[in-house]
Amino acid sequence: MVLEVNLRKYFTPKAIAQILETLPPLETPILDRIYPESRRKQHQLPVLGIDEITAVVKNVPVVRRGTQAVPAPGADTRAITYIEPQPVEVSTFITAKELNDLKLLAETSIQNYIAGKIDYLRQVIRKTTEALAVQSLKGEISYPMKTLTGFDTYTVSFGPTLSYIPTTKWNATDKTIADLLKDLLEITKVIKENSGYGNIRFFAGSDAFLALANLVIKQAGEAPVKAEVTEKGVTLAGFTIEYLDAVYTDYINNTTYSAIDSDKVLAIAMDAPFTLWYCAIDDIEAGLVAMPFYAVPDTKKNPSGVEVVAKSKPLPVPVPKAICWADVI
Repeated sequence: MVLEVNLRKYFTPKAIAQILETLPPLETPILDRIYPESRRKQHQLPVLGIDEITAVVKNVPVVRRGTQAVPAPGADTRAITYIEPQPVEVSTFITAKELNDLKLLAETSIQNYIAGKIDYLRQVIRKTTEALAVQSLKGEISYPMKTLTGFDTYTVSFGPTLSYIPTTKWNATDKTIADLLKDLLEITKVIKENSGYGNIRFFAGSDAFLALANLVIKQAGEAPVKAEVTEKGVTLAGFTIEYLDAVYTDYINNTTYSAIDSDKVLAIAMDAPFTLWYCAIDDIEAGLVAMPFYAVPDTKKNPSGVEVVAKSKPLPVPVPKAICWADVI
C-alpha cells in the first residue's frame, strides 16, 4: 500500500509539541545555568518593557500610619524602555523526490523522518538562543540580523554590569589563598550592595581557573580555610568556582567566542530574576501567540518541494546589577 504524505498533520502546534517531547534534551551551558526551564516565560505582546523586568528590588522605610506611601525605588523617575524582540527563523528544504520516496515508507518511518527535520531545526534555534544568552551577560546583545538587503546588527541594551579588579592578580607569585578568599568576599559585597541579591555563583575562564587551581593545589595544606580542587570546580571556604567552557560562533566572520574570557571570572546572583522570554511568533498559522518553537511547511514550485520554516522569538533578559566581571589575570 502506498501512503499519501500529508505533511500538514505533522506541523500542527500539538503535533510539534508531541515530537519535541520525544527528542533528547539539548545541552546549552549558559541557558542551562543562568536561564533554566524555571526561568523561561512566554510573553504574548510584540514588545517587552525591559526597565520593569530588570528593576532591582530594595527595601524601603516603613510609613507612619495615616501618612503618604513611599514611592517604590526609581518608580517616580524611571521611564520604561520598550524592546521589540527580533525572531529567529531558519529553514530546511524537502524536495518533491524525497516526498515521493516517503510514500513508500510506513507511517512510523515518515514520523521519524519529520522528527529528524524538526530536531535539526530546534538545535539551530537553541544554539542561536544560547549565543544571545551569552551576550546578554555583558549587559548588551549585539548580534547579526538578516535584512532584505543584507545584514545589520540587532542591538538590545540592558545597562552596564559590575566589575572588580583584585589588588593582586590570581597568577601573581605572592598571591595567597587568603587573598583569593578576600576577592570572593569583595565580589559578593559589590553585587549585594548594588542589587540586593546574594546567592552568588562563580564561573571562571580557562586561564583564571588554571591559576586558581594551581594556587589551591600548592597552598591547600597551609591554608587557614578548607580549599580543594574537585570535579565540580574549586571550592574555597564555602565558595565554588566552576570552569565554564561555553562558546558561540559569529555568523558573519565565522569566529568562535568564549562566553567567559580566559582571564576573567563571572559572578552572578542566582536569586536575581534572570528571565528568558519567548515572545509572540509572527505567524498566522501559529496563532500569533508566544511559544518556544514552531515549524510550518511552505510548498514551493521551483524547485518543487516543501520548505520547512522553524520560528522562535527568544529574548534573554539579565539583571545587569546582579552580574560582576572580575579581571583576575
